[in-house]
Amino acid sequence: MSALRANLLFVSSGLALLGTVMVYSATVRDYGAHYLVTRGLHVALGLAVLWAATRVRYTAWRRLAPWLYGASAVLLVLVLVPGLGTDVGGARRWFDFGPISLQPAELAKLAVVIVLSAAVSRRPPGSGVPAGPLAAVGLLIGLVVIEPDFGTSVVMLAGAAGALWASELRTRDLVVFGGASAALAVVVMLLEPYRRERFMAFLNPWELADGPGYQVVQSMLAIGMGSIFGTGVGSSDRSAFIPEVHTDMIFALIGEELGLLGMIVVIAAFLFLTLAGIRIALGASTTFGRCIAGGLTAMLAVQAFSNIGAAMSVVPLAGMTLPFVSYGGSSIIVSFAAVGILYRISEDSERAREAKPQKNNDSRRRHRGARDPRAVRRG
Repeated sequence: MSALRANLLFVSSGLALLGTVMVYSATVRDYGAHYLVTRGLHVALGLAVLWAATRVRYTAWRRLAPWLYGASAVLLVLVLVPGLGTDVGGARRWFDFGPISLQPAELAKLAVVIVLSAAVSRRPPGSGVPAGPLAAVGLLIGLVVIEPDFGTSVVMLAGAAGALWASELRTRDLVVFGGASAALAVVVMLLEPYRRERFMAFLNPWELADGPGYQVVQSMLAIGMGSIFGTGVGSSDRSAFIPEVHTDMIFALIGEELGLLGMIVVIAAFLFLTLAGIRIALGASTTFGRCIAGGLTAMLAVQAFSNIGAAMSVVPLAGMTLPFVSYGGSSIIVSFAAVGILYRISEDSERAREAKPQKNNDSRRRHRGARDPRAVRRG
């Protein structure tokens, strides 16, 4: 497991390094080194948070869960207040503090997983899904939908589902919850006209290439130009035509400049992170650890799949960043925090397994000593 933890750090850091190169390539023509410097600060903060998360026993998150939830709820409410939250394209998702911005929905993703894990891990095996914690989590997701930020709300639902499926709750209730959540997500997606347009563009992007399908069509053209080996870093011709290429569509830039091989490396890296997270969840020594690991793994996997799939028109566009790779300080910090927590769950669980046989051996020695007649005579 120590090798698994080392590879976990190596792969996540490697993705962040690749993202830094790609963000610079996407923005250098128009902004010079501005985004490179800011991105470097984001990565440095993310690595600091990663280190801090590896130093905290994962069981401490149970005590921190109410504070994390409260902070997330307050920030999600405040960001909707005109004059406090920044309005970009009709959405209020950020607090701007000069060169630094904060996206409360990213913190809420962690809160959903940790709060729900703390609640369900206390339930006896075979219990039903607790209504109170679900309502609390639903409140956070609802506030994110109001911003509006449908993509992040889907990721939060995925994290909640991962935590629940890793629990010991009644399977029938989990199936019902999963089906209801999927149906609700579809309804929410179709309620807003712009989300319906995105869905129609997914069904036939070329027919709507001058409207809702423009971003996806440009993304596919860029990926096609990259062929197998890519055009080379910094030599993109299509990136200037792709809206939000340094955030939502950075995988298209990877496809153009690094080609099919670059895309395969990125997909393999996220596949490794997903499998590593599943292995850590299965090896966790407590239900609480298993639920957190399952939730965080589902959160990262669904976000990565949605971003990559949207760039290739495999799934509808939802405006999600690619974890570790896309530009965005809040996103990269929370992604590194998730990896740090997974690291510590693996480490603490391994220590617990190693300590358990030693305790059993000590207990057996004491038991044999008490029954040994020679021990009695010596006494």
